[in-house]
Amino acid sequence: MPRLLTRFTAIPRQSSSPRSGNVLLFVLLCILAGLAVMLLISLLGPGSSGPATSHPWVGHPVPGAQLQPLFNAEEAIDTGSFAGKVTLVNFWGPWCGPCLMEFPELLGIEQRYADDPDFQLVSIAADGQWMAGKPGLFEEDTEQLKHDSQLVLAQYNSAMPVYVDLNADFRRELVKLNPQFGYPTNFLVGRDGTIKAVWVGYGGDLAPIAKAIRAELEPGQE
Repeated sequence: MPRLLTRFTAIPRQSSSPRSGNVLLFVLLCILAGLAVMLLISLLGPGSSGPATSHPWVGHPVPGAQLQPLFNAEEAIDTGSFAGKVTLVNFWGPWCGPCLMEFPELLGIEQRYADDPDFQLVSIAADGQWMAGKPGLFEEDTEQLKHDSQLVLAQYNSAMPVYVDLNADFRRELVKLNPQFGYPTNFLVGRDGTIKAVWVGYGGDLAPIAKAIRAELEPGQE
């Protein structure tokens, strides 16, 4: 019998209909959805979209791009500055159910390594309108995105810096390597500036990500 996947990925939005901005209600709905997902996982067993190290991005240098501050950050960050640190990059959106399901664990990782100068978590929020291969100019709706994302972080009393890939330059370069992309997407960049592992979607827990971070920070200690 084929193995059923339990990795949940949100596809980008394709409509431009007005949003209510009522993220508080949406978070509650996602909690209920998350409970249902956990039950499904317990019944079917853990799923996977394949080993994180087999993704086509792995082994490539992280593409050059500049990320603009959305909130809780004052300056832009250049992806070239990732070299020299272990960096977990997280693409997410406040409209994305799987993103909100993994968010508490992601914050746990951020807090665990908050005092480690060799690690950084780069959180990149997206409004869900951009799609791989979409032609023409693009710009995130930063006003609405900031409002909705702040509501999400407020649920956890988090002051985590959040950035925005304003014109999707970073994502365009990533999908040139391979178009496999969804929300959430997490990928780990090593001290040498190359991508070490990629996780597309949410598989029920972030233990594999936490393990990969430890392995990069303390090689040979696993």
